[in-house]
Amino acid sequence: MRPETEIAIRAARLAQKIADSRRGAQTVTSKGGIDLVTDADIACEDAIRLELLRGFPDYPVVGEERGGSPQDGKPYWLVDPICGTRNYASNIPLYCTNIALVEDGEVSVGVVGVGMTGEVLYSDRQSGARLLRGNEDLPIRVDDSSNAVWFDGKTEQAADVVRRALLLRKWYVVQFPSSLAYAYVACGKLAGAVQFSGPKQPGREYGSVHVAAGCFVAREAGAIVRNAEDGRPWDLATSSFVIAANEGVYADIVGIL
Repeated sequence: MRPETEIAIRAARLAQKIADSRRGAQTVTSKGGIDLVTDADIACEDAIRLELLRGFPDYPVVGEERGGSPQDGKPYWLVDPICGTRNYASNIPLYCTNIALVEDGEVSVGVVGVGMTGEVLYSDRQSGARLLRGNEDLPIRVDDSSNAVWFDGKTEQAADVVRRALLLRKWYVVQFPSSLAYAYVACGKLAGAVQFSGPKQPGREYGSVHVAAGCFVAREAGAIVRNAEDGRPWDLATSSFVIAANEGVYADIVGIL
């Protein structure tokens, strides 16, 4: 395991402890529209930043709450302290912490800390995709035995696709606002996930703090991760994509897109 992976796992576990304690969860502020932030989000990001910068002070951190930007020629971190803040604020345990390291324009380390379980999924290409659970460090692979597929549901396009999926009566359609779904595909709890592009975000060319870690871990676990619009492999600039356990699941999903 790379030193960068070890420190990202430690940072994710620090955030898990803060989030799962629910300190600051009740202090909720609107970020505009339906987006929320809690004091716990900010505390988690601060703890993650401190840990990452302690180990790698030259690597800039780009975070959901505190911002930041990469520097030319340097690796950088993408951090989403609590992905699924709406769930978190409502005390629904469907949220996660995402930490990704980007080197030479590509994700090289991905860590996802699952809320309320203590589980951490990680990959650094040297280890494949793995799951830390208690004292266990287990390899994970995608699995198509589930008939559940997650759909992001924030756009009109998403609503139309979900309707078609429901009418097919083939897939159990799952929807919740968190990129935790990508990790669930990686460890076989879901057969697929579809993320539709939202509004353009500043810094998108640097990668999304919401999706980089989960997409990378899912891909390293054997998932197909492709651009939903043209089928190209997922990369940091991709905003609309399909994650599928295998080619059959991918074909079925593309068929309803």
